[in-house]
Amino acid sequence: MNKGIVNAKELACYIIDYYKNKHSKEISPIKLQKSLYFCFAYWGGFVRKSKMSETEITINKSEWLFDENIEAWVYGPVVPDVYHELDLTSYKNEDLFSGNEDVKDFINGVLDDILNVSDFKLVEVSHSDNCWKKNFDPNSERHNIIIDKEDIISEYATICW
Repeated sequence: MNKGIVNAKELACYIIDYYKNKHSKEISPIKLQKSLYFCFAYWGGFVRKSKMSETEITINKSEWLFDENIEAWVYGPVVPDVYHELDLTSYKNEDLFSGNEDVKDFINGVLDDILNVSDFKLVEVSHSDNCWKKNFDPNSERHNIIIDKEDIISEYATICW
C-alpha cells in the first residue's frame, strides 16, 4: 500500500503561499487544483521512472505525493478534499517538507513551470491525459469518478523524461 509523502490540504496551502509570493495575488481554484494534480502526476511518474530505468539514480520514496482522492471533473482532475475546504489557512505547515527537501525542490520546479500557464491551458492539458479521459463521463449528472492513482503514475512514467 502506498503512503503519501504529504497531506493534500497542507500541500495546497503551500502552493497558495508559493503562488502569492511569486505573483503577489491569490491563486484561482482551477490553477490550485491543476497544480495539485500535476505535482502528484509528475512526482509519481518521476519516481516510477527512476525505478524502471537502468540509471544510477533510484528515488527511494513513495510514488504517491498524497493519499487524497483525485476525481475526474468537468475542468479536469480535482482533489475534492481540498476543493470543499473553505479555509485552508489552518493547514499551513512550516515543516511540510522536513526531511524531504528533495521533494520540495521537485515540487517547486513543477510549480515554476505550471504557475505561469493560464488556467484554461492547464485544463486543456489535463484533458489530454488518458487517466482523466477514461474516468470522465460527460453524460453523468455528477462528475466525481475517482481516477486511479496507479493509472496517473503509469501514464506519467511513460510520458516524462
